[in-house]
Amino acid sequence: MKPLCSPKNLDLCDADKKAQIEQYMKMSTADLEAEIEKKEKESKEAEEHFDAEVQKLQERYEQLEKEKTEKQAAVKASGLSLMKAVKASKGGSEEL
Repeated sequence: MKPLCSPKNLDLCDADKKAQIEQYMKMSTADLEAEIEKKEKESKEAEEHFDAEVQKLQERYEQLEKEKTEKQAAVKASGLSLMKAVKASKGGSEEL
């Protein structure tokens, strides 16, 4: 593994990353900790939002699956199986 851009390896950083590191280096430890906490909170909120939306999708999927199963059962109960059995017994070669 090769080293990555970091405060200890500034020579590996592009100009934007160097400027960003320098900005953070100028901050007090308390301010830096506050920014870290803020960013971690944003990340956690994004994860929670994702999990909530996935849960909604899962619930919708389960509802659609239930509706499909119920509709298919209703179609079968309405005589589909008997129609297929009658067709099979006729041999399917009847002319119109």
